[in-house]
Amino acid sequence: MSLSHQTSLVPESHVVIAGVGLIGGSIAAALRKRMPACRITGVGRSRTRLEQACAQGLIDDFSTTPCSALSSTSIVVICLPVEHIAESVIEFVKHLNSDCVITDGGSVKGAIYEDLRRKGGPSLQFVGAHPIAGSEQSGFENADPDLYEGRTCVITPEGARPDLVARVTQFWGSIGCRTVEMTASEHDQVLALTSHLPHVMASVTAACVQPQHLPLTGTGFRDTTRVAAGAADLWAGILLGNQRFVVEAMLRAEQVLQELRLAVESRDSVRIEAILHRAAVLRQMLD
Repeated sequence: MSLSHQTSLVPESHVVIAGVGLIGGSIAAALRKRMPACRITGVGRSRTRLEQACAQGLIDDFSTTPCSALSSTSIVVICLPVEHIAESVIEFVKHLNSDCVITDGGSVKGAIYEDLRRKGGPSLQFVGAHPIAGSEQSGFENADPDLYEGRTCVITPEGARPDLVARVTQFWGSIGCRTVEMTASEHDQVLALTSHLPHVMASVTAACVQPQHLPLTGTGFRDTTRVAAGAADLWAGILLGNQRFVVEAMLRAEQVLQELRLAVESRDSVRIEAILHRAAVLRQMLD
């Protein structure tokens, strides 16, 4: 697995963002900063929210239907909950010109491709992607133009046209991402451990504390549980969408927790220190 950072970029002329929330809004903000000439069209169900995104300057125009949003060379970025991405891909494909391409920002990939296969086969014009960046906040009001700067974006071609894979890779590079190609299954197995399990553990930790205990929490609790403040419905879709690998990751976490619990119960300080040291060394490798 090797990371690449795009250095020579051909700017996109028209980007369509389906789902102008935090992720989609941050993509729009990043494009505004790095490609000011690019036309940005938002697509969603709420005209009011889209009008507000226009007023904020994130998007140039908007539509509540895919067909009226597309131009002949659009790149479409679907930023919807993972359980709705395949349905949106199918809807956009009906109106695509051969020069158009669809990508997405979903943190689960296998379920999307499986859903596409069940509903008629994955489009060769869809190139799955997952920019590994986010926040516990929501809404385009919290959009960050630098959210993707230096972040890894996983590209999952899964048989898409090579020229469109190259274009999608370039697109994510243009807003600051380093890109890497993986299969959808490889992505889901790794992200279950590096993204989905951390959310589970943060939520479990937060759920163990009663409201009256919150005044006694410090930065350790706040740092450890920050992501638990994310939208529950969004994360339920992610965990169920990656059910197999999330369950495997949870079983692994249970094994480590049991190992630590038994060491504490038996007052085995050597074993306790070994477990904590192993974790500390790994965490320090990120710094």
